[in-house]
Amino acid sequence: MNDDDIRVQRTQRALRQAFMDLINEHSYEEISVRAITQRANVGYKTFYRHFQDKEALLYAILGDILQEGQTVFLPPTSPQAAEQNTLAAFRFAHRYADLFRVLLRSPVAETLVQPLIDFGLSEGHRFFGGSDIPDELVAHHFVTSMQYMMRWWLEHGRRFGPDEMAEYANRLLIRPISSLRPA
Repeated sequence: MNDDDIRVQRTQRALRQAFMDLINEHSYEEISVRAITQRANVGYKTFYRHFQDKEALLYAILGDILQEGQTVFLPPTSPQAAEQNTLAAFRFAHRYADLFRVLLRSPVAETLVQPLIDFGLSEGHRFFGGSDIPDELVAHHFVTSMQYMMRWWLEHGRRFGPDEMAEYANRLLIRPISSLRPA
């Protein structure tokens, strides 16, 4: 299949949008390939020419989101990167709030958001490594704390703005972890 073909791009865009629309209305487990194709106005067999199953479609969407997310983060060498990236993460989560809220409630959430967790672990190693606490432990603490803060925020209706939540995360998590590294 030629991914440069405009028809292929249009079909994939329609399937992605249909899935995103459905995720706002139903749990992940309730969404079927048939529902996605009906919403996208695409043939059932056409879906399988583009994606192996709905998980493959979800991973394609998450891959796009992760790729987009990486463009908004400062490199770890920047002195303000940890705090500014927290702000960028909450703004980014705000943009994709419906998808993240549904995925974080899903029984298969950890598997589904594994690419985001892996990205967070690598960022945790880069930003917070080098203390007398094992880097892997610090990275896991960072990722799980951020994940649960985001989940709490999304499940409680985002009653605080992304900038305010980022400041809370910086005060509760980023600054204390940053202080572990030798000066």
